[in-house]
Amino acid sequence: MKTTTTFIKRTDSTWRPQCVYWSPSTGDLLVGMYYIYTEIGKVTRYNQSGQLTQTIELDTGRGLYSDPIYITENNNGDAVVSDFGSGTVVVTERGGRHRFSYTGHPSGSGLGPWGICTDALSHILVCDEWTKTVQMLDKDGQFLSHLLTESQEMGRPWGLSYDVSTHHLWVGSRDNNKLCVYRYITRQDALTDEHRPRPDGEAMFSSSAVEWR
Repeated sequence: MKTTTTFIKRTDSTWRPQCVYWSPSTGDLLVGMYYIYTEIGKVTRYNQSGQLTQTIELDTGRGLYSDPIYITENNNGDAVVSDFGSGTVVVTERGGRHRFSYTGHPSGSGLGPWGICTDALSHILVCDEWTKTVQMLDKDGQFLSHLLTESQEMGRPWGLSYDVSTHHLWVGSRDNNKLCVYRYITRQDALTDEHRPRPDGEAMFSSSAVEWR
């Protein structure tokens, strides 16, 4: 706690760091950046010494990101970005190649992506502001299920975190100062990879809520 490593030191106000994720597998730091003048984004990767090792910005000459606000990593090394500016979840492989962009269910129906995480089964979980749901995708971007549909308890889901020890999903609400904890897969599911969510159904099994005042 007494050692500090500076990864980014801004010398001007053009590129703004907006979201970060530390990779437990590589020790790298992934940072989502936003260019304030042209409203484009990029993802940068830093090693444990704070050196820039990778920049992910373009796909066949076109920009991948508009406004990256949350970033995480999947078990296969994919960088998974919630890009609110373009209304997409953008996924690139570890080498930087664009794999797919998810634009809602059905495809192209629109998405207001906020909090995002992945779980032990390599599912991608994302909060959608427009439908007020948490959506589950497989690692290749195929929609699987609504984990959490709009409810009076939750309001608009905003932030997500997956607990690798308990396999619980922590969901923060924008509307009612609640942090809810949900169980939707078991330890056995994580070990056997047998969890099969029911398509387009609410898949949460139980919950508890903590209110912050």
